[in-house]
Amino acid sequence: MADKTILHATFWYIDDEGRHLTALRGDTVAITRDEDLKRGERYGAFATAKDLAAGTPLRRLLDLRQANAQTATPAPAEVEATPDAKEERPAPSATKPDWVAYHVSQRPDDVDEDTARAEAEAMTKAELVARYVEKPV
Repeated sequence: MADKTILHATFWYIDDEGRHLTALRGDTVAITRDEDLKRGERYGAFATAKDLAAGTPLRRLLDLRQANAQTATPAPAEVEATPDAKEERPAPSATKPDWVAYHVSQRPDDVDEDTARAEAEAMTKAELVARYVEKPV
């Protein structure tokens, strides 16, 4: 078993309970199967010490996540009710900036806009489209 920080936008693997999981860029996960470890190493999916060094894009993303995790969340009574501002999904042919904006609008409540934008900018347009557009069966 090896703990690895994901460098690619996404990396799928099977955990020790047999579940198929997907890790996102910057996630540190326990890779328990040799074939997943070898595949990740073969395709450069895991961050190296150089990737994690101060000033690198991955380090900035991880630092943003950590700072956001330490930010106090207001109690529910203090949060103002706002209408759901989720955007309509762009067409697959839309530009990458349109897909980045859509990704930011779809972020969970516990992820801030800067972190979501950094994550989307690290993805290719094809990865963003694949994340939100279902493939026909």
